[in-house]
Amino acid sequence: MNPFEMEQVFSQTATITTEDALQGLILALALGLAIAALHRFSKIEAAAAPGMLSAIALLPPITSLVMMVIGNSLARAFSLVGALAIIRFRTRLRSPWDITFIFLALAVGVGCGVGAHAVSILGTGVVGLAVLLLGALPGTRPVADVYALRCEVSAHQCGPAELEPILANFVAEKSLSEAKTGRFGEALSLTWRINLKPDVTIESLLGELSAVEGVERATLVANPDQLGEEA
Repeated sequence: MNPFEMEQVFSQTATITTEDALQGLILALALGLAIAALHRFSKIEAAAAPGMLSAIALLPPITSLVMMVIGNSLARAFSLVGALAIIRFRTRLRSPWDITFIFLALAVGVGCGVGAHAVSILGTGVVGLAVLLLGALPGTRPVADVYALRCEVSAHQCGPAELEPILANFVAEKSLSEAKTGRFGEALSLTWRINLKPDVTIESLLGELSAVEGVERATLVANPDQLGEEA
């Protein structure tokens, strides 16, 4: 590629009118709100984080704006990558369900930004229909009565066998999801994914666990996907 062709590639820009830009941004915002409402509906039995809903609603118009600014300019694209490289994202999305909606919001924003409005609308509708169908299947919808229980115990005084009777009295279903050691093998951290029995309170479960000799701390988290972020 000669210098003239190189200059043409890096200086090429797309012309977008104010009307087209406004139309794309409004459509992206509308679809973003629809995706946020769909995400909230899909977790109707569980508490949804307001920050997540706001992010899903705002991602499409922001992504659309970025695509409009870049246009067909390769130089602008490289400049944007360099500018965004200084940003450090510390929030970890541990739920595949939330990540799916984030990707949908980004895809819709890209579609609106490049003028593929029909594809963005159709894609949102198809994914929305899929979410509704999945919601009708058992075990595919996030629910509020699923918890993550972590017990940090002294490895020499307590273990799963000592905690099993208490869990049998308070928990309807459970599965051990993580077990790790600490303090050079002197401490043991056990994590279960559990469903509490209907007549069980959180206070009573934590109280019984804390009374067991060797249990240093018992933690119950409403969203099992966020337990790994706890200190």
